[in-house]
Amino acid sequence: PLAHVLVFGKKATRGFAHYLMGSFYSWFGPFLWGPFVFEGAENLPKADEPCIYLANHQSSVDFCSIYTFPNKAHVVAIAKSSMKYLPGFGLMTGLAGGIYISRGKKGTMAMMLELGKERIADGLSIGIFPQGTRSVPAKGVPLKPFKKGGFILAVECQVPVVPFTLCYPDDFMSSSGPPPGVKIIVHPKVEPGDNVEALMEKVEKTVTAPLIKAKESLPDRRPDAKKQD
Repeated sequence: PLAHVLVFGKKATRGFAHYLMGSFYSWFGPFLWGPFVFEGAENLPKADEPCIYLANHQSSVDFCSIYTFPNKAHVVAIAKSSMKYLPGFGLMTGLAGGIYISRGKKGTMAMMLELGKERIADGLSIGIFPQGTRSVPAKGVPLKPFKKGGFILAVECQVPVVPFTLCYPDDFMSSSGPPPGVKIIVHPKVEPGDNVEALMEKVEKTVTAPLIKAKESLPDRRPDAKKQD
């Protein structure tokens, strides 16, 4: 990897790594998890427009889905540092320009903002799951709230946010038949403005609205649900 960077340069290496990841997941993703079905694909910006892509976080499949987006944007991940040790994914994500952070460590936010600004200045987009950890929709259980980091980055860099919602079937990981697939709802992009809180509130409501609606039809799996019945 270092030799590739030295010979071809950082920009070419990032582009090549992203191309490999996109080619791999465009084929491998539907084979393993079923089709990625897009709703609102017309809302996607041009591939070369730096944006911040923000979505709910429910599965390890989440960031892989970005590589199947029809606009083929070069989106780099902000991921926890342990992800860098995943065979294949960790190395290629780093080569593509991904940013690894250590949760809870002093200075993490400042480092994320600094590196995020560098990537955007290089013409890349950033992909963030602002819930931080996975939040699986369940009836009677609130979704985890969004965190500010990605929205601070959007406001400071004055780049739009592209909200999208990942909708998994209730039996996504347990289906015994063909892989059920994932529905991805791409919402209209949101201009950053100058108010981080207002931006976060608007995007969070947009992303979670389909999930809140869908989870009301799910079976209630809380331990005390049967007692209440």
